[in-house]
Amino acid sequence: MTPSASARRAMRKSLAKANLYNMDIALPELKALIAKQFGLTPKHIFVGVGSTEILNAAAFIYGKNGGEILTSDPTFESIHVYGKTIGASLKKVPLRDDFEMDIPALRRAMSRKTKLIYVCNPNNPTGNITPDRKLRSFCEEATKKALAFVDEAYHEYVRDRRYKSLIDMVKAGKNVLVSRTASKIHGLAGMRIGFGIAKPEIVSELEPYMTAMSLNNIVGLRAALASYQDTDHQVFCLRKNNEARKVVTDLLDEMGRQYAPSETNFIFFHTGKPIEQFQAEMQKRGVRVGRPFPPYLDWCRLSLVKPEQMSLFVRAFREVMA
Repeated sequence: MTPSASARRAMRKSLAKANLYNMDIALPELKALIAKQFGLTPKHIFVGVGSTEILNAAAFIYGKNGGEILTSDPTFESIHVYGKTIGASLKKVPLRDDFEMDIPALRRAMSRKTKLIYVCNPNNPTGNITPDRKLRSFCEEATKKALAFVDEAYHEYVRDRRYKSLIDMVKAGKNVLVSRTASKIHGLAGMRIGFGIAKPEIVSELEPYMTAMSLNNIVGLRAALASYQDTDHQVFCLRKNNEARKVVTDLLDEMGRQYAPSETNFIFFHTGKPIEQFQAEMQKRGVRVGRPFPPYLDWCRLSLVKPEQMSLFVRAFREVMA
């Protein structure tokens, strides 16, 4: 979805200040707004160039000198890519057959060297959740020994009542870092605004690693500030996303294709053919689909667009799968 009308107005208005370095109060205002929404203080919040920068900073701090980073696999791969460049020890635990995190296996995989546990919930690329009861129990135990980084980029899309944010664990002073982003339901991916939410000691450790861009991106900060207050637009985007998801799942059900239960703005489904072949065939028909996600090399991650635009995918998919 595109940015809200209020966010677009804020961007146009703030362009007049785009020549200035950090001469706007948008950053403290945004921190205060996010903190108020979660019953926290601004000292619990820091802003990065998208939540990816926050993830990379955590990987650097906790993965340097061979520190062990524990993740499920597959998941959002930025932490694997960046962790590898800094020499972190990466330990990956395969997802279960139903795409949930394998909590018992993660418990067994933890060691004295484990410094950071990365959890993407809902998960990317599969789109499903790990229920709160299971994840919370694991994090309560694991955070006695390591930092739990919980990536909640797709939080606003979730309908499954078994899901719950872990921000309340931050409020309780646990060793938990939660990330959120303006890139998804707010439609501000190009503005690169992400949030880290953690107890002040963790914020103080990570915030110095945020680049100056996150402080000086007046246009992005003002857009996010407007969008986070525009709850009507968020409700509208959620409804449109649910409609688009239903278009795809109805088609997949009709054609007997397996898919993960998505709680996001994308769907992960089985194509029955090598993903590179499927990509090429869809591209010929004007549809670009997701990249390979080993070991699911005959599965596809499809981002959702407006329901009325999904007809192009439906037509192309029917032709390719005929």
